[in-house]
Amino acid sequence: MLDIKKKERVWEIDFLRGLLILYMILMHLLYDLYYLYNININYEGGILALSRVLFSPLFIIVSGISTAFSRNSFKRGFMVFLVAMGITCVTYIMDKEVFIVFGILHFLGVWMMISPILKKLSNSLLMAMSGVFMIISIIMPNIKVTHNYLFILGFYNSSFQSLDYYPLLEYAWAFLLGMWLSRILYKEKKSIFSFTIKSRFVNFIGRNSLYVYVIHQPVILLLLESIMRIIR
Repeated sequence: MLDIKKKERVWEIDFLRGLLILYMILMHLLYDLYYLYNININYEGGILALSRVLFSPLFIIVSGISTAFSRNSFKRGFMVFLVAMGITCVTYIMDKEVFIVFGILHFLGVWMMISPILKKLSNSLLMAMSGVFMIISIIMPNIKVTHNYLFILGFYNSSFQSLDYYPLLEYAWAFLLGMWLSRILYKEKKSIFSFTIKSRFVNFIGRNSLYVYVIHQPVILLLLESIMRIIR
């Protein structure tokens, strides 16, 4: 989710983000086939389960790196958070029992708004904070609470439900790690590779990841419903 001049774009960031978004679309397609249409897919196990564990931190790390190229991280984060709240409202209207309470866009929006303050910290302090939050993420599942007042941070009980859930503390280490990596790898704010992988489609997806994220699920559901009506 970059917000930079075209001449400053770093192709590998767009490319990697584009691949991750395409992976997310694939996983949501498989999710819909499995849960909505009862297609026999091993969605909960095997390589799919492992890949989901790796996807989220990697996507958040890339988002953390991207703050180094943003002209106004706070403004960008605020826009992302507004979109996230819009998704919350839409999913609540669709199903008041289970909807997206605090998903990955909420998470990214908040941390992007905080990032201007974090940019003032030293490299060592930023890395130390990432390490501390990683330890916190390991400890948090063992902390039991009787209420859900602090669900945004990651403290909740068995009554809490959300279709997409990325609490601020549990995944903070990945965002901070991304910011730290941006300082190590992208001091000059240009590609670290001497070559370029030209994929207009993947890079386009990466440059417009927020828009793709918003529209992809409705498009998938519409296409699946149309296809199922034909083959059934």
